[in-house]
Amino acid sequence: MTDIKTRYRYGKADSRGRTPVYVDGATDPAGHVWKMGRSSRPWYARGAGDEAKYGTPHARKHEAAERLVRMVDNRATVAAEIERRRGRLTMVPDGWRFASWTEIEREGYRQVRPVHRAPYIYGDEGERYPDGFADQPVTLTRIVRLHNGYVVVSGTEPGDRPPYVLLMDPAHVDLGALVREQEPRYVAPGGCMGCEQDGPLYQAGTRLGCATCTAADLGLSPADLPAAVDDDGAVWWSVGDTVRRKGELPHEDAEPETGRVTEIETFIAERTRRIAVDFGDRWPVRWQPTGLAPVV
Repeated sequence: MTDIKTRYRYGKADSRGRTPVYVDGATDPAGHVWKMGRSSRPWYARGAGDEAKYGTPHARKHEAAERLVRMVDNRATVAAEIERRRGRLTMVPDGWRFASWTEIEREGYRQVRPVHRAPYIYGDEGERYPDGFADQPVTLTRIVRLHNGYVVVSGTEPGDRPPYVLLMDPAHVDLGALVREQEPRYVAPGGCMGCEQDGPLYQAGTRLGCATCTAADLGLSPADLPAAVDDDGAVWWSVGDTVRRKGELPHEDAEPETGRVTEIETFIAERTRRIAVDFGDRWPVRWQPTGLAPVV
């Protein structure tokens, strides 16, 4: 173990009598030490960038310098932990991958493993990192996007359990959820290469097949296969978008009646969406996506 006394050196004291301390050969000081008064602990140490208004008192000058060495070590430990946590953003269990909640909505993924533990990377705000997932896939029934960026997901879990509900703040939402690495995607109607039956075709990896064959290959129920929202090709609305009612023509020299999307419900099994729009009335009005048009 390296002797702490060999890890630092003193610089030249400034006009206020504060001596810089350099740790581990750094060119910038880790902080300063200085003497104040004649008490039993007259030496003070204060780290560079330290938010503390006053330094910490010590009996000897070398004790104050060693305090700065420990501060450097603590900061290095915190920085290493932050990098470890950021590394979790790309770490997934075998056979799974991350998907954004937007992808999950648009593709109609039925079974996902949401992030259950999402601590902040540092402090009590900012980015979060995934520190635990649902043990078993959750079968989604509804995803609700709220006006404040929060998202509520509802569904069911395997076994005799109560309905599944998870509320996520925006930083939690940004993490997405786990879906199978070979999660099938609905492609188009057509003839199955396996059973030669006509119907909806799904692609899982490089394999293309009908719902029955695809589900059998993956060990799933056909009801668990994804199904994209069926909205006749309507715009994929997001909270905050400005919209107008379709079919309404503005009066001469007047602006069309417009509103702002405040909430969106995606019903996974039903393959539908419902949009809440604030048109300036007392309460938002709920609309089907096909009844809205973008403001151009």
